[in-house]
Amino acid sequence: MKLSPNVLIVVLFFLTFLIHFSLWKFVFHLDEILIIKFYLFLSVMFMMMVTLVVLINRIAPEFLGLSVIGLILLKFGLMYLIRKKLNFEEVPGYKFHFILPYFVLTALLTYYAIKLINHDKKQ
Repeated sequence: MKLSPNVLIVVLFFLTFLIHFSLWKFVFHLDEILIIKFYLFLSVMFMMMVTLVVLINRIAPEFLGLSVIGLILLKFGLMYLIRKKLNFEEVPGYKFHFILPYFVLTALLTYYAIKLINHDKKQ
């Protein structure tokens, strides 16, 4: 059975959330409100980036690779700006808790873009 890239990134996204939330709540015994805010922000940003990748692929597929690099830089900038608002520094080991999921979702976005580029080349 072969999964489409759309289904795969959604499943991996929710799997990432469930694993991180269970670690956050049951192993580290931290407040779940902060992680829900963080994943809500990441979810909105991730879906926005996937939507932009699909739109760019339809409008100008030859610039998809370059635009993904720009979108990742935009994502990094937004994350840097929102970092103070979400109070990441108050969480012990916040680099592990917030940077790792950020990079996992960036890798998922990159994987999705690679699948779109390869799909366009096959046709």
